[in-house]
Amino acid sequence: MSTPTVIYGRPVTTEGIPNVYAGAEVIPWATPDPGIDNLGITSVDTFAVPGMGEYAVEFEGFVRVVRSTPTSREWASAEVYTNLIEMKMVGDSPELGRITVSLNPECLSAGQIRTPFDPYAGEGPSAKACRMAVGAVFALPKLGLKLVNKEPIILTIDDVRQIPPAGAPGKGQIYRMLPLNDIEHLDDAPVAYVTSLRFNMGGYLTEEQIGSM
Repeated sequence: MSTPTVIYGRPVTTEGIPNVYAGAEVIPWATPDPGIDNLGITSVDTFAVPGMGEYAVEFEGFVRVVRSTPTSREWASAEVYTNLIEMKMVGDSPELGRITVSLNPECLSAGQIRTPFDPYAGEGPSAKACRMAVGAVFALPKLGLKLVNKEPIILTIDDVRQIPPAGAPGKGQIYRMLPLNDIEHLDDAPVAYVTSLRFNMGGYLTEEQIGSM
């Protein structure tokens, strides 16, 4: 792997951190030990391509996320830092062809899980919020393009009651349109835009499932 030149958050080490696969127990309102979560993911992304149109594409794949040691064993006060270390999502569009989404190795895609600042929170456990700033590569062989986002894609999940937030819905915080640039011509005008992104975190996958994708 190349060394990232764009850092979107706090680095989290993978050294000595165990992989967590299907069969692992996830306990609500608890702060687990560090781990590399191997999770399924699905999403619906909408792309606008000038001169062609706007297209919604369904994706399916996996993500591998390393989690830091929690800052506390108390749920309410604990913060957990995360890095997205691998991703592969595949979707098909009649107009755009097969699209494969992977991590941009030039970017450290990083995030955090913590309890939001909420002076109106009631008694009992407070749900956390999860966010991740992601740099991605969108490969579109039918169009002969590899596109990257120069601005981070901010993925968010609200109402997090367990770590990892497997099975939770999330969304990309995109203001109207997120530019995608040709990886070979980064300083030229954007080639396409992401105008909407909705995703669902799946459960743990087996090592065999990850390897076959």
